[in-house]
Amino acid sequence: MKHKIIVGILLFLFCGISVSAQYYEDKDVSLEPRKVVKRFETQTWKTAYALPQKQLHLSLLAPIRYGLTNKIELQSFLGLWVYKVPNIYLKKSWFHWLDGTLLISSKHGIAYPTKGLEIFRKDDRDHTLNSDAEIPQIVTFQNELIASYVLNPTCNIEEPLWIVSARLGLDVSATSKREASFNRMTFFSFYNRTASFYGDKVLYAGLQLDGGFLKRLYFNLGVDAYSIDFGYNGIETQG
Repeated sequence: MKHKIIVGILLFLFCGISVSAQYYEDKDVSLEPRKVVKRFETQTWKTAYALPQKQLHLSLLAPIRYGLTNKIELQSFLGLWVYKVPNIYLKKSWFHWLDGTLLISSKHGIAYPTKGLEIFRKDDRDHTLNSDAEIPQIVTFQNELIASYVLNPTCNIEEPLWIVSARLGLDVSATSKREASFNRMTFFSFYNRTASFYGDKVLYAGLQLDGGFLKRLYFNLGVDAYSIDFGYNGIETQG
């Protein structure tokens, strides 16, 4: 018990450092250091914006991001996303309209969650995987269309952009024979995100607002809706 408490405290502190690095001040871990323009801090991973070339963002709560070019971003979910490790995603910016205030991008990814689930099942907590679960071979494919619109394009360069983003995506998996021991994870944070592991098609849509106040205070508010095999429907909110 004491060991778990210590691990929990360390994880909490590490997450806090990660969030601070990502959202508070200079969040760039850059291979080519640059002066960060504060108004761009709100171009988060769920927006249509790609990181500038050779910029690297590290986080436990969000994907690791790297700018391959000014229009192509590489993402990988690690940290608290262990159940879908290993994985890799590419986000590509396609079109700028309305003097650059409207941006259209797409994101495409592949994951092999079998290894991550083998780690995850050792936790053996209620509403997650049983410790004796037989994990099948799973390959997951995700495709997403993203549109972002800047609400205040003419604001002062020291003021953060306010960006509203809409996402529409499909999550499907190719899974080998599933044993009865491979139970569904009913914990609310995992049910929608792992449904495709069990042969379901997951259609999802999201709406998010990223903004900021006082040059250094940033926020995001969002809602995601899920339809599993065009039957079950669920809604999640984030903030």
